[in-house]
Amino acid sequence: MEISSSTHSRQVNEDFSSAIEPSKTRKGTVVVLKESACRKHHSERSQRKDRLAAMGEMAAKIAHEIRNPLGSIELFATSLQASLEGQPDLQLLAERISSGVKSIDAIISNLLQFVRPNEANRFERFDIYEALDDSLFFMEHLADKENGVNVKVAYGPRPLFIKGDVELMKQVCLNIILNAIQSMPGGGELCISTVQRAMTHVGRPALVEIRISDSGVGIEPGNVFRIFDPFFTTKERGTGLGLSIVHSIVEMHGGIIDVESTPGNGTVFSIGLPLCADATEAQESAYEKAMEKEVSA
Repeated sequence: MEISSSTHSRQVNEDFSSAIEPSKTRKGTVVVLKESACRKHHSERSQRKDRLAAMGEMAAKIAHEIRNPLGSIELFATSLQASLEGQPDLQLLAERISSGVKSIDAIISNLLQFVRPNEANRFERFDIYEALDDSLFFMEHLADKENGVNVKVAYGPRPLFIKGDVELMKQVCLNIILNAIQSMPGGGELCISTVQRAMTHVGRPALVEIRISDSGVGIEPGNVFRIFDPFFTTKERGTGLGLSIVHSIVEMHGGIIDVESTPGNGTVFSIGLPLCADATEAQESAYEKAMEKEVSA
């Protein structure tokens, strides 16, 4: 079914159900219209989640099988390096073996981000701005006027507490910010904003929405829904794991992540994370303290 106006048209699916009164008398008909694009988007997100879950199971098995012999290689390479004292050329070769082993171990650690079922047991309450501010600090040398990158920050209310792992959330922010900077080799604008979204349904918590946008090269339409797939990359030397791990971490925190992009006009990543129940009270307390300082001053 298509609904049209003077400027737009939308393809929708309709569901019909009867409205019954307590006396079991049919009162009328309820018609629910759902936009086809939304249903398709939900289906794509569900398929992506299934692929990541399958990837997680495989990653755990691969890690176990590889790490056992990898530990032995690292031990032998270290012993070899120590026994080659006085032979710098051979020591360098042994050192490169150790370095290669560490690189492989780092890749395995990244793969294991897909399967961390006990991670939530270590979650703690923290302010999301801690992750955002630290990420911007670490990226300061890449995103500055010398590189032609203009950073704009538009933060909402402070503080905004979520329950999770602050180091993992830093990894999420760093990864997306780095991708944004790399998409603007000739410079551009990087914008980071936060908004608090009110509870939309009873029993559901309020959200903090983090938006990270750039004015870079953008993503081709056919690649937008593939960028979170493991090992998918458009970079020559990329592993294709960065955004997959980002997706996994966000879902681990009970959140959602979406991307919008137009080739030549940049990309926007939107992350929604559930706030702690006492987030509003914390904001009010911070506001009262700020007011007290102003009055005393």
